[in-house]
This record gives sequence, structure tokens and C-alpha cells, in this order.
Amino acid sequence: MRIPLITGPTASGKTALVLSMAEKHDIEIVSADAYQVYRYMNIGTAKPSEEELKSVPHHLIDIMNPDETYSAGIFFEQAETVIQDILSRGKIPLIAGGTGMYVQTLQKGIFDAPDRDPSIRAGLEERIKSDGIETLYGELSSIDPEFAAGVKPTDPTRIIRGLEINTQLSMNVRDAQKKYHRNPKYEYNIAILSDDRQKIYDRINRRVLTMFEDGWTDEVKRLLDMGYSPELDSFKAIGYREIAECLRTGTNPMSVCERIQTATRNFAKRQLTWFKHMDDVRYIDLSDKNYIKNTEEFIFT
Repeated sequence: MRIPLITGPTASGKTALVLSMAEKHDIEIVSADAYQVYRYMNIGTAKPSEEELKSVPHHLIDIMNPDETYSAGIFFEQAETVIQDILSRGKIPLIAGGTGMYVQTLQKGIFDAPDRDPSIRAGLEERIKSDGIETLYGELSSIDPEFAAGVKPTDPTRIIRGLEINTQLSMNVRDAQKKYHRNPKYEYNIAILSDDRQKIYDRINRRVLTMFEDGWTDEVKRLLDMGYSPELDSFKAIGYREIAECLRTGTNPMSVCERIQTATRNFAKRQLTWFKHMDDVRYIDLSDKNYIKNTEEFIFT
């Protein structure tokens, strides 16, 4: 069977739609969200509530501590394993989430290179501290200009990864991706929720305000009190570092509310751009009163 998958920009109503389908279909939900995997990060990641999580089985939520690293490669491995398990029990796996890279990974496959050499990564991380990120970006641009062209000069994660691949595998990233590509096990019916952009932006603005009202600041404070650093990858989730900085400086966290709203709207733009470059998908118009029926007819065929 083709696996049903629902995605779309943040605040497009994915969770509500999927939960409504769980009332009529024998499904289990597999999350495709880069930050809902982290424990203790509930409000700012718009994680389903405890009641919602109990109403239907969910997978790949609350599986990592905030100081652990998650990636598209880990997601791909875990998602395919979970999908196989759900199918073996006669249930329907429904993938739901807005991380476009994760969705595309399921659809297109993954870069399955040999295990990383920790000494190479550690050396590159030390060199960023000693020589500066600009120096390493210059080296990446010199040895792998094609990959470097798609990397921000201030993105240490991708700069290190590019240099790591070139060093360990003695080939550029593009050639490595061709040699070590792993095809997916399954095919997917991918529904992308679509709505008037201003409506999505309005929902984003309201959602961010609601997050603050629901105790987002206290959630960030608890994370810091537990010893989790704002420099962790998990804190890249929009809003967490901004609120953490307010707590550090004694600034009213509500002072960054507008900045977080803007960042979230910009993130939604990037999501929409990503979806435009995906093949074999169906857009679902949320302004159509029959959008739930239209979605079901497509993804469950």
C-alpha cells in the first residue's frame, strides 16, 4: 500500500485533521516533526496534548532528551521501522508533520554513508573555536564549491558535515550522495495542506500568543534549571533561545513575542518553498468545505 502522509506549514491544522481521521480510521500516527521528538519541550513545539496523545497511538514523539541530537537520517531509519511494525499489526500508519526534509527523506531516500569518524568531527569543532567559522567555510568553498554554495557561511552544522564527508570519504558531497544513496521501502500519498497565506500568518500570531499564555516561559526556565544549554540543537526550535536569553538578562520574555511571531512566519514561508519543489504530491485547499473528505479520499487510496 501507499502510506498516507499529511504535511503543510506550521499552524495549518495538521494535528486537528489527523486526530479527526483517527475517529474513523484504524490509524497510528507517526510524527514527522524535528522538535516534537524532544521530551520536556511541549508548548513551544506545539506538541499534541496528553489527552490527544492518549486518544490514538503516536510514534516518534518524546523519544529524545534535549541534549541528544536528532537528524533526518535517524528519523528515516526509525520511521520505516515503525511503519513496518504498524503494518504488521494490521493498522494504518499515518505520517503527519511539517518538517519538509523529513517528509522528502521518506519519499526519496537517504544518504547512508559509513559511520562517522568521531575524531574528524571533534577536530573540526575545535578548529571552529580556534580558527573561526569563516576559515572553515572558506576551506569548504575551496574543496567543494557546489555544496558550499547551498550552505550559509554561519551554519557550523552543515559546514562541519561538508568537510567531514570530503575528508572521510575523499569525495565531494554530491558524489558521496550518489554512491551511498539508500532508496525508501515505501511509497506515499502526500497531502499538503494549503490555505490563504495571510490566514496562516494570522493563526501563527495567535498561536505564539497562546503559547506564552500557556506557560512557554516557565517551560524554558525548567529546561534551563535541568541543566540544558541554549546552545543545544534542540533549542534551535523557534523561540527557545530567544526566551532563554530573556531569562538570562532579566528581560520580560513578552518583549520577544513579536520577534518570535516574525521568525515563525518566515519559517512557514520556507516550508511552503520546500513543498513547491516536491514531486508527486496533492495540495488540499483548506478553504474548501469538503477538505477533510478530499484529504481522506486521496491519502487512503
